[in-house]
Amino acid sequence: MGNLPLAVILFAVLALPAYGGEGAALPPASVGGGVVAEQDIADWQAAQGCYGEDAITSRKAGFMRMYEAAILEEVLNGQAKRPVKTEEYDAEVARIDRETRAPDILACIKKYFGGDGPRYRRVFIRPILVQRDIREFVRSSPEVQARAYGLRDGIAKDIAGKKTFKEIGSARGVTYSTFTYAVEEDTSVPVALEPWKRWSPFEAAFINEHLRELRPGGVKTKPIEDDANIKFVRLISVAGKKYTFETLSLPKITTEEYLKLIPRLSARINDRELHDWVAPIKGNPLLAPADLDGPGGAAKVIGK
Repeated sequence: MGNLPLAVILFAVLALPAYGGEGAALPPASVGGGVVAEQDIADWQAAQGCYGEDAITSRKAGFMRMYEAAILEEVLNGQAKRPVKTEEYDAEVARIDRETRAPDILACIKKYFGGDGPRYRRVFIRPILVQRDIREFVRSSPEVQARAYGLRDGIAKDIAGKKTFKEIGSARGVTYSTFTYAVEEDTSVPVALEPWKRWSPFEAAFINEHLRELRPGGVKTKPIEDDANIKFVRLISVAGKKYTFETLSLPKITTEEYLKLIPRLSARINDRELHDWVAPIKGNPLLAPADLDGPGGAAKVIGK
């Protein structure tokens, strides 16, 4: 596993054009002020080769991984004003070293890159960090989540003013729901045909984390927040091992929505095959900020 595929190494070393000089080849793509270089793609292919014969090492796969990373890096640097910091790279390199379950594969990757220097970080670490950082930014940004946080604070005041959850939901236009969860499965009744009606260990985990310390009528002090929602919880009753509770759930802007809402980035894909492959793609939210072939970003496609 530690030996790099010879064909991939030869491609990575020998098939790289130079950029920047007069008459030099254009990079495969550019997004805003960043580029996807042929070296990036070749490095990614070589690193993937360390995963074995069944690894996906195609040029298209490598390009997409690097193109997504370039887009998100530009969003973080520009719109989000939250560039990835050097110490984040250091921490992620250390985390992977510490937690890897495949040390032989990691050793193979580092052998190709000659250690954990700039190329290793750009190709192997950067895609991980930019996806993580954009999600963390969107999740907790007061600016991005201004509407949701405003509703959250208003609902908290309503609850403190003794308004019922149903009243608050109706007045503020947020989703009101009731649920009954159980600590364990009731084996005395037939298993429900519909999967969503069957007991799940999630119910026990939710009870232990959010309801166990409440008395009937009590409201969880801090609302539950994840990437997509903020949820207020009030315990209604406890009957044996069953907990009935009500919730007020308000939506947040998700990362996917944020990437569609922000100003578009000028993007060019200069390789004809890659351009014609990427242009029709509609289902990848990470590509949404890239204004491919748009104003100021019209591609000068090689071969057209």
